[in-house]
Amino acid sequence: MMVFSELLSRIGPMATPEAVPKDTKPKETAPKDAKGCSTRIARWGAGLLTSLLLSTCLQAAELTPSTLAPSQDTAPILTLQAADHREQLSLADIERLPLHEATLQHPEGEKGVYSGVLLEDFLRAHALGDAKRLRLIAVDNYSIFLKQAQRKEKDYLLVTRFNGAPIPQSQRGPLMLVVPADEAAVLEGQEPFDKWIWSLAKINAS
Repeated sequence: MMVFSELLSRIGPMATPEAVPKDTKPKETAPKDAKGCSTRIARWGAGLLTSLLLSTCLQAAELTPSTLAPSQDTAPILTLQAADHREQLSLADIERLPLHEATLQHPEGEKGVYSGVLLEDFLRAHALGDAKRLRLIAVDNYSIFLKQAQRKEKDYLLVTRFNGAPIPQSQRGPLMLVVPADEAAVLEGQEPFDKWIWSLAKINAS
């Protein structure tokens, strides 16, 4: 039977505090400040990535030329009033101009392809490009005002179609005014959409 002293000799001397060499250095660890800095950098990177993803998802809608064929519908849908004349215009009259479109989420409607003519093209075609102010009036007499300076800042689209089809009055038609460049800002609540109007029936220019 192995005696206790022989067992100790095989295991070797037990480690005691006195047996640890005095010049042995403890394992180096990262300073607390360095750890905090690493955490801040990681959080900053995550925040930056989130911002980039959001900006990618919520970009302004882009206006592009449309390939739709102009409408042949001659039923009057819009009254254009100026100081010296008054016109009743149909979908066919309006769509004689080049058509454009933008895929966007309407803040009070559906997401899809909104097609129509540029408001400035429309005004110039009717000798109203120099109009200082427009009053746009809906079928329920709700109205908005649009100054010339505001029209110069960005493109306004006079919408005549949604997803390629004429828009019935029951779906905010037959005409709308939208601002594709403001889509992302409007959806984020950073920009009001007080210049967007639907069920448009009259335009008074002065």
